[in-house]
Amino acid sequence: MKLPTDLAKNSSKEFIETFENVYEHSPWIVEQSLELVLANNEYNGLEVFHQLLCEIMLQADSDLQDNLILSHPMLAGKKAQNNELTDFSTTEQKSAGLNDCNDSEIKLFEELNHQYFIKFNFPFIMAVKEKNKSEILSSFKSRQENTVSQERLNALSEINKIAWLRIKEIYGL
Repeated sequence: MKLPTDLAKNSSKEFIETFENVYEHSPWIVEQSLELVLANNEYNGLEVFHQLLCEIMLQADSDLQDNLILSHPMLAGKKAQNNELTDFSTTEQKSAGLNDCNDSEIKLFEELNHQYFIKFNFPFIMAVKEKNKSEILSSFKSRQENTVSQERLNALSEINKIAWLRIKEIYGL
Protein backbone atom coordinates (compact mmCIF):
# COMPACT_ATOMS: atom_id res chain seq x y z
CA MET A 1 0.00 0.00 0.00
CA LYS A 2 1.35 3.38 -0.99
CA LEU A 3 1.75 6.01 1.71
CA PRO A 4 -0.76 8.91 1.73
CA THR A 5 1.14 11.51 -0.33
CA ASP A 6 2.34 8.93 -2.84
CA LEU A 7 -1.18 7.55 -3.12
CA ALA A 8 -2.68 11.04 -3.64
CA LYS A 9 -0.08 11.91 -6.29
CA ASN A 10 -0.80 8.65 -8.09
CA SER A 11 -4.61 9.04 -7.98
CA SER A 12 -6.72 11.54 -6.06
CA LYS A 13 -9.70 9.24 -6.52
CA GLU A 14 -7.84 6.26 -5.05
CA PHE A 15 -6.63 8.42 -2.13
CA ILE A 16 -10.20 9.48 -1.32
CA GLU A 17 -11.56 5.94 -1.71
CA THR A 18 -8.82 4.52 0.53
CA PHE A 19 -9.40 6.92 3.42
CA GLU A 20 -13.02 8.10 3.03
CA ASN A 21 -14.29 5.77 5.79
CA VAL A 22 -11.59 6.55 8.33
CA TYR A 23 -14.13 8.97 9.81
CA GLU A 24 -17.58 7.36 10.00
CA HIS A 25 -19.72 8.45 7.02
CA SER A 26 -17.66 11.66 6.76
CA PRO A 27 -15.50 11.68 3.61
CA TRP A 28 -15.33 15.51 3.78
CA ILE A 29 -12.38 15.27 6.19
CA VAL A 30 -10.22 13.30 3.77
CA GLU A 31 -11.45 15.39 0.84
CA GLN A 32 -10.34 18.56 2.63
CA SER A 33 -6.92 17.02 3.30
CA LEU A 34 -6.16 16.20 -0.34
CA GLU A 35 -4.66 19.53 -1.41
CA LEU A 36 -2.36 19.67 1.63
CA VAL A 37 -1.32 16.04 1.24
CA LEU A 38 -0.47 16.62 -2.43
CA ALA A 39 1.64 19.66 -1.52
CA ASN A 40 3.75 18.14 1.23
CA ASN A 41 5.64 14.85 1.39
CA GLU A 42 5.64 14.96 5.20
CA TYR A 43 2.10 13.53 5.02
CA ASN A 44 3.59 10.22 3.88
CA GLY A 45 4.20 9.71 7.60
CA LEU A 46 1.08 8.04 8.93
CA GLU A 47 1.15 9.84 12.28
CA VAL A 48 1.60 13.22 10.57
CA PHE A 49 -1.20 12.38 8.13
CA HIS A 50 -3.46 11.37 11.03
CA GLN A 51 -2.65 14.62 12.84
CA LEU A 52 -3.68 16.57 9.73
CA LEU A 53 -7.01 14.76 9.62
CA CYS A 54 -7.50 15.41 13.35
CA GLU A 55 -6.87 19.12 12.88
CA ILE A 56 -9.30 19.32 9.95
CA MET A 57 -12.01 17.63 11.99
CA LEU A 58 -11.37 19.68 15.14
CA GLN A 59 -11.34 22.96 13.19
CA ALA A 60 -14.57 22.17 11.35
CA ASP A 61 -17.71 24.04 12.27
CA SER A 62 -19.83 22.58 15.03
CA ASP A 63 -22.59 21.41 12.64
CA LEU A 64 -20.13 19.21 10.73
CA GLN A 65 -18.71 17.89 14.00
CA ASP A 66 -22.20 17.19 15.34
CA ASN A 67 -23.11 15.29 12.16
CA LEU A 68 -19.91 13.27 12.50
CA ILE A 69 -20.71 12.42 16.13
CA LEU A 70 -24.28 11.45 15.23
CA SER A 71 -23.09 9.21 12.38
CA HIS A 72 -21.55 6.78 14.87
CA PRO A 73 -23.57 3.68 15.73
CA MET A 74 -24.57 2.73 19.23
CA LEU A 75 -22.35 0.02 20.68
CA ALA A 76 -23.96 -3.43 20.50
CA GLY A 77 -27.06 -1.62 19.24
CA LYS A 78 -29.73 -2.54 16.71
CA LYS A 79 -27.55 -1.71 13.70
CA ALA A 80 -24.90 -4.12 14.99
CA GLN A 81 -27.50 -6.81 15.66
CA ASN A 82 -28.93 -6.33 12.15
CA ASN A 83 -25.50 -6.33 10.45
CA GLU A 84 -25.96 -2.72 9.28
CA LEU A 85 -22.59 -1.34 10.41
CA THR A 86 -19.73 -0.21 8.19
CA ASP A 87 -16.97 -2.77 7.71
CA PHE A 88 -14.72 -0.84 10.09
CA SER A 89 -17.39 -0.60 12.81
CA THR A 90 -18.23 -4.29 12.46
CA THR A 91 -14.57 -5.28 12.88
CA GLU A 92 -14.12 -2.93 15.84
CA GLN A 93 -17.20 -4.10 17.71
CA LYS A 94 -16.34 -7.76 17.03
CA SER A 95 -12.80 -7.26 18.35
CA ALA A 96 -14.29 -6.03 21.64
CA GLY A 97 -16.62 -9.03 21.83
CA LEU A 98 -19.73 -6.93 21.29
CA ASN A 99 -21.04 -9.35 18.68
CA ASP A 100 -21.07 -12.11 21.32
CA CYS A 101 -23.32 -10.42 23.87
CA ASN A 102 -25.86 -12.60 25.62
CA ASP A 103 -29.43 -11.38 26.10
CA SER A 104 -28.74 -9.69 29.45
CA GLU A 105 -25.66 -7.92 28.06
CA ILE A 106 -27.64 -6.70 25.05
CA LYS A 107 -30.32 -5.38 27.40
CA LEU A 108 -27.67 -3.63 29.52
CA PHE A 109 -26.08 -2.02 26.45
CA GLU A 110 -29.52 -0.93 25.22
CA GLU A 111 -30.26 0.68 28.61
CA LEU A 112 -26.87 2.40 28.78
CA ASN A 113 -27.11 3.59 25.18
CA HIS A 114 -30.58 4.98 25.88
CA GLN A 115 -29.58 6.73 29.13
CA TYR A 116 -26.49 8.18 27.51
CA PHE A 117 -28.36 9.44 24.45
CA ILE A 118 -31.10 10.99 26.59
CA LYS A 119 -28.51 12.90 28.63
CA PHE A 120 -26.11 13.95 25.85
CA ASN A 121 -28.26 13.82 22.69
CA PHE A 122 -25.62 11.81 20.81
CA PRO A 123 -24.36 8.21 20.96
CA PHE A 124 -21.66 7.00 23.32
CA ILE A 125 -18.46 6.88 21.29
CA MET A 126 -15.40 4.91 22.28
CA ALA A 127 -12.48 3.44 20.36
CA VAL A 128 -13.36 -0.14 21.31
CA LYS A 129 -10.97 -2.04 19.06
CA GLU A 130 -8.44 -2.72 21.83
CA LYS A 131 -10.99 -2.92 24.67
CA ASN A 132 -13.18 -5.60 26.20
CA LYS A 133 -16.81 -5.52 27.34
CA SER A 134 -16.02 -4.77 30.98
CA GLU A 135 -13.76 -1.83 30.05
CA ILE A 136 -16.45 -0.47 27.75
CA LEU A 137 -19.18 -0.81 30.38
CA SER A 138 -16.99 0.84 33.00
CA SER A 139 -16.30 3.76 30.69
CA PHE A 140 -19.99 4.00 29.80
CA LYS A 141 -20.88 4.38 33.47
CA SER A 142 -18.09 6.78 34.44
CA ARG A 143 -18.66 9.07 31.46
CA GLN A 144 -22.34 9.43 32.39
CA GLU A 145 -21.10 11.77 35.15
CA ASN A 146 -19.64 14.26 32.64
CA THR A 147 -21.20 17.46 31.40
CA VAL A 148 -22.45 17.68 27.81
CA SER A 149 -19.47 19.84 26.81
CA GLN A 150 -16.98 17.43 28.44
CA GLU A 151 -18.61 14.48 26.74
CA ARG A 152 -18.69 16.21 23.35
CA LEU A 153 -14.92 16.72 23.67
CA ASN A 154 -14.55 13.06 24.70
CA ALA A 155 -16.55 12.00 21.65
CA LEU A 156 -14.34 14.01 19.29
CA SER A 157 -11.21 12.65 20.96
CA GLU A 158 -12.46 9.07 20.69
CA ILE A 159 -13.37 9.65 17.03
CA ASN A 160 -9.77 10.68 16.36
CA LYS A 161 -8.54 7.55 18.18
CA ILE A 162 -10.85 5.48 16.00
CA ALA A 163 -9.46 7.21 12.89
CA TRP A 164 -5.90 6.32 13.93
CA LEU A 165 -6.84 2.68 14.48
CA ARG A 166 -8.51 2.60 11.06
CA ILE A 167 -5.46 4.10 9.35
CA LYS A 168 -3.33 1.45 11.03
CA GLU A 169 -5.75 -1.24 9.84
CA ILE A 170 -5.56 0.05 6.25
CA TYR A 171 -1.78 -0.42 6.41
CA GLY A 172 -1.93 -3.72 8.27
CA LEU A 173 -0.20 -2.30 11.35
